[in-house]
Amino acid sequence: MIRTLKNLFKTNKEEEYVSSPPGRTFNRVLTGRYFGCENKNADAITIAEAKKEKIEQIKELELKPKFVRFSYDPARTDKHAPVSAYVAFQKEVYAENWHMVHVTELAFTVFRDDFEEFEEMAGVSLTQDFQDLSSVNYDGEERRREKRD
Repeated sequence: MIRTLKNLFKTNKEEEYVSSPPGRTFNRVLTGRYFGCENKNADAITIAEAKKEKIEQIKELELKPKFVRFSYDPARTDKHAPVSAYVAFQKEVYAENWHMVHVTELAFTVFRDDFEEFEEMAGVSLTQDFQDLSSVNYDGEERRREKRD
């Protein structure tokens, strides 16, 4: 009887504990590996449509240029000219109610022949608008059992 009365007039209500969700969510937009068409036998119209579609996705999702990593071919005579560039566009949205950051990313490879067309269509500069990760290499201890080629 006393417990029942105490429970009725109890002033301290137990607060429900809500665990903290993870700090980031990551969503990668799948569009293909290359700027253009992956089919090597595709005609010029198909390739142009594929390029236009990628640029439209970047603009529609309001993605910003984030990272670029240039690839070089040591067998070429001009060793300092990049053969291709792997570009990543991202958008980060902060969700205040959950204290989270939602990241949306779109990434693909642009070949050297398409550098100027890509810059013109996307309205970005590969050398100025992206953070260049080409010189970033892992210098730590190798954890692989077998050597890489």
